Amino acid sequence: MASRLDLLLKHVTPSARGIEIAPYFNPALPKRAGCNVRIFDVFDTETLRARARENSFIPDSRIDEIEAVDFVGDACRIGAVLDREGRLGSFDHIVSSHNFEHLANPILFLQGAAQALKPGGVLSMAIPDGRACFDHFRVPTRLGDWLLAYHTDRDKPDPVTLFDAYGYRSFYWRAAERSEASGFLTEDPARFRPEEDLQAQYDAFVTRLAAPYDYTDAHCSVLFPELFELHLRELHHLGLVDFEILEIAPTQGHEFFAHLRKPAAPAPRDAADFYRRRAVLLRAVALRLGETPFMSRPRWEIAEHDARHPLRALLLNPRRLLAQLRLWNRQRRQRRRARRG
Repeated sequence: MASRLDLLLKHVTPSARGIEIAPYFNPALPKRAGCNVRIFDVFDTETLRARARENSFIPDSRIDEIEAVDFVGDACRIGAVLDREGRLGSFDHIVSSHNFEHLANPILFLQGAAQALKPGGVLSMAIPDGRACFDHFRVPTRLGDWLLAYHTDRDKPDPVTLFDAYGYRSFYWRAAERSEASGFLTEDPARFRPEEDLQAQYDAFVTRLAAPYDYTDAHCSVLFPELFELHLRELHHLGLVDFEILEIAPTQGHEFFAHLRKPAAPAPRDAADFYRRRAVLLRAVALRLGETPFMSRPRWEIAEHDARHPLRALLLNPRRLLAQLRLWNRQRRQRRRARRG
């Protein structure tokens, strides 16, 4: 089975010129391994290392793995930062792992990423599935949320987003061990427990409404694969984002992987095709919203039961299904040749 790094870098050539956004101490494309990559982060190198030293969860041995930052700025404004450096249209790929969901202005980021890439360049992202992380009880992101952030030029999470992110924050409990995420297909979502600090989050909300406030990090987007694809296609139809969808893979563990390509020329907008696909995705989103935790039969019971039902296991695993179909076809051809002989 492919590793998460293989899935993230599926459409990336490490020797090609690329950007990795905010890898901190765990780069997917480390410079020390010879990757031709530039690091983009909101903090410079020394600030990142100082913050890592203050974090008791980061071993001192990992601090040296924080690589030199080449471009400093808000990732939402990657286009403006690279424009000042004269580097627009010069990169083959951009890699972002668990960064997109933090962006206060996702549309502006997608536009800037497209400007940074050469025609045919790829944006590859790992994004947490909101149903399988501490966003479990949050309402998924609407396209209108992104549109409002874009048209008001938002540069940090607004008070509503922060109240939603922290007022509905939950953790997954395995016995006495607390985790920020669960296995989407394999673990009981009833083990997510919401935090019990609603009054404190409301007080913070009122304070932020009354006066300017400092930047506070949060997940600004709560997504899953079908919803992300829906919003991308809607943005393309509206002429706001011009990326082709290479692949948006199903959730594995607590995350999914999206690969978008900058077209060589602006892709035509076919309204009839868009609305057909949009209807399919809207129905898929409606179904997915009902999956957690209200399926008629829980996913984790199905997964356990599938070990005794090979056909159902194949249907839930497309790669395994394709491999089995190839095997069956090969066996069928062998039987046919044997009969002819």
